[in-house]
Amino acid sequence: MRERLLVRDRAIVLGGIVGLTALAWLDLWRRAGGMVMDAGLPPHTAWSVADLGAAAVMWGVMMIAMMLPSAVPMLLLFSSVQRKRRAQGKAVVPNGLFAAGYLLIWLAWSGLAAALQWALQGLMLLSPHLMTTSTLLGAGFVLMAGLYQFTPWKDACLVQCQSPLGFLLTKWRGGPRGALRMGLHHGAYCVGCCWALMALLFVGGVMDLLWVAGLAVFVLLEKAVARGPWISRVSGVALILWALYLLRSGLPL
Repeated sequence: MRERLLVRDRAIVLGGIVGLTALAWLDLWRRAGGMVMDAGLPPHTAWSVADLGAAAVMWGVMMIAMMLPSAVPMLLLFSSVQRKRRAQGKAVVPNGLFAAGYLLIWLAWSGLAAALQWALQGLMLLSPHLMTTSTLLGAGFVLMAGLYQFTPWKDACLVQCQSPLGFLLTKWRGGPRGALRMGLHHGAYCVGCCWALMALLFVGGVMDLLWVAGLAVFVLLEKAVARGPWISRVSGVALILWALYLLRSGLPL
């Protein structure tokens, strides 16, 4: 009976994650397929508050599409802990409250990304496909992402993402408010681990789905598959070399 309950709970959580991720990717495909980008306005057009909100929604959808698969180990573990607490007669909270913490943090970051997009388009530094038109700016994004891979902040966030059990053992909070706080806390580690990599979307094109998918696969490998910081170090070296190449050659991005 316990095994059947465990399998059922895992199936429900995985089904929800797969469904939400698929919907996010379908929405990105719809946006990328149009001749007129839904993600934002042409650089010469003034933005309104509604336009900024629409761009933030687009970034929120992109965060779900790219980051939700890498959160699977933590979400499954939290669901398993809740099932065990239920079997022991202890108070439990809906898994959705914990997941909501992630989404709130991702939406907050999406607002910052939309504001950056707004600023860059206002300065005429983005193409209609939301790719930087400046080699210097693109190289700056790449160099920033490469250097961040070696920082202690990156390491601290990556450890929490790669060790969900350790996080729950040390950061557990009871009750609905505690579940939401834990989701917010771990969601902050998630963004802290990957924000610089997300900035690379402006280099390859925010609406270039192959580029988006490539970054999403790397985030999944770094957070949920690899162990230790080695993949961050290797990618950091590669990004720094790429940035130096762009700066020296002056080739268009």
